[in-house]
Amino acid sequence: MSKGHAQWSALAAALAATAGLLAAAPASAAEAAPNARGSSGDVEFSLFDRGTGMSEGSTFQLADLGRQGISKSAIEDLAAGRQARPQATSQQTQAGPDDVVGEWTERDGWNTVMRRGYYDATTDRGFGLTKVDQKHNLSLSAVKATTKYPRPGPTGKEPLAGSQTTYNYRTEVLHVKCSGWWIFRTCRVVEVKTIRAGVDFRIPPNGDGKSKGVITAFCENTPGRCPDWVRKAINI
Repeated sequence: MSKGHAQWSALAAALAATAGLLAAAPASAAEAAPNARGSSGDVEFSLFDRGTGMSEGSTFQLADLGRQGISKSAIEDLAAGRQARPQATSQQTQAGPDDVVGEWTERDGWNTVMRRGYYDATTDRGFGLTKVDQKHNLSLSAVKATTKYPRPGPTGKEPLAGSQTTYNYRTEVLHVKCSGWWIFRTCRVVEVKTIRAGVDFRIPPNGDGKSKGVITAFCENTPGRCPDWVRKAINI
């Protein structure tokens, strides 16, 4: 094959790949992209890593966010320079610390509950959503995501030493900054935080028949509260 023919083949392949990405994008986004205000420039967001194992410094294209559970509409918002917002969730306000405020199945199908709990800053004692929120700046949605999408491998879900009923879950949250144009922006992971959530699956006697539930959740190696960007991840 001549050098000129090889160069033309490479160019044709690149054009075909670009055309494929454009064809895969929603029609409304494709029509709006050339004239969308804010379709170029920097965007910033955070997301829970759902098994990709990306580390600080990793790069990807904005168009690839669908692999992390990001909706097409949220990708379009980011492509147009609009900040995508976390999915709205409802949290019940209950009267007692043992009232259940959230219930779901974790990665392996185990029933998991979050109780309202309490937190006493003077004694630094507590459990449940009140402690998770007030002490560690995390939400019910963040804890759910940690137990539903723990990191791959044995440290993603492991029993607490000396316990047969309590498990620790770990997952990474990525702080991302992107630059460029539309869905072809290049995104870079600028910071990573690991969330650890502790869940006690023991069913207390004379209770409601459900487990004790989430005891706590926090950012590892982070004194004090988790950064706001952790609880504002766009895929929880």
